[in-house]
Formats: sequence, C-alpha cells, structure tokens
Amino acid sequence: MHKTRRIIATAVATAALVAPSAATTFAVAADAPAHSTKAKKAKKEKAAKVSKPQTKQLLKDVSGKDKRLARLATSGSVVNLADDVEAEVVANIDEARTALADVRTAVEAADSTLDTRAARKDLRSFRVENFRLVVNILKQAEGLAADAAADPEATAHLVAAEDAALAITATSTKADVKAARAHLQAAHAELEPTEDEVEPVPAV
Repeated sequence: MHKTRRIIATAVATAALVAPSAATTFAVAADAPAHSTKAKKAKKEKAAKVSKPQTKQLLKDVSGKDKRLARLATSGSVVNLADDVEAEVVANIDEARTALADVRTAVEAADSTLDTRAARKDLRSFRVENFRLVVNILKQAEGLAADAAADPEATAHLVAAEDAALAITATSTKADVKAARAHLQAAHAELEPTEDEVEPVPAV
C-alpha cells in the first residue's frame, strides 16, 4: 500500500514538472509568428521610407536636364535652322521639359523607395543629347539641300532624314537616331559623283 502511494506521488510530481515545460514551449511557439510578423513589418516600413539625400539628388538631376534643354532651345544651332524646322525642334524640346516637370512632381510626392526607383528609371531613359543629335542631322540636311535640288532621290532621302529626326524625342533609342542618320548618309551617297562623272586629271 505504501509502495503504491509512493509510485503515485512520484508520477504526480513528474507530471507537475513536465506540464510547465510543455506550456512554456507552446507559448514560445505561439509568440514566434508574432515576432516574425513584426520583424517583417518593420523591415517593410524601413524599405518604404524615402531617403532625403536620394530625393534631393533626383531633383538635382531633373533640374540639370531641364537647364540643358532650355539652353539648347535658344542656342545658335537651333536658331539658325530654317524657321519652320526651328519651330518644330523648339516644340519638341518644350514637350520634353513638360515631361521632366511631371517627373519632378512625382519625385516631390514620392513616399516610398518604389516611387523614387520609378522616377530614377524615367530619368535614366531621358536623353537630352538626343536633341543635340537631332539638330546636327537637321543642320547637315539643310546644308545638302541646295546640292540635292536637282536630284530627286537625294531630295527624298533628305526629307526622310528630316522627318525621322523631328520624330526623335528624349526617350528615343539609339536605333531611332541611327535610322535618321542612315537617310542622311544615303543622301550623301546619292550626291557623290560616280567614276563616270569624275573628270580625268590632265596629264602633266
């Protein structure tokens, strides 16, 4: 009888020791998802915060591109183009500056790194130099116009070069610029004299 009581007492004591341990393990397991969720939320909030230096740099880049466009629009290389061509170039530059203003507004309103990342992508694809290339193509086309007046094929190439150049924007690709140059090169080739047209050099 005494032996049975001792066995029962030992079993009860063991159960009492095991029960708190199991409860603690369950509590830790229950808290783990909560801690994990909080950590993920904190990480997400940290990623969403916009860095002021980052925003400042983006606005500086926008301003720099806008100033370059403004200078180009009033530069001698643009002003010296034919009036109708100059007007179209200036109109295209104005559209580009409007697009930059939209980017500036987006940067100023950005409240997450996702927003600033999108603005940075837009700026990266915005090439002010495209308009300088356009002006060079148009200037060369105008320079060849007189020589091409009597050559319909050369004239057609020059018209195509001008149309392609005026269709180029700040976000046009290098392939677009290359296509405009190809028309200009074709006009050059058409105007070059052939071997039959070259006068022989008199013998000395």
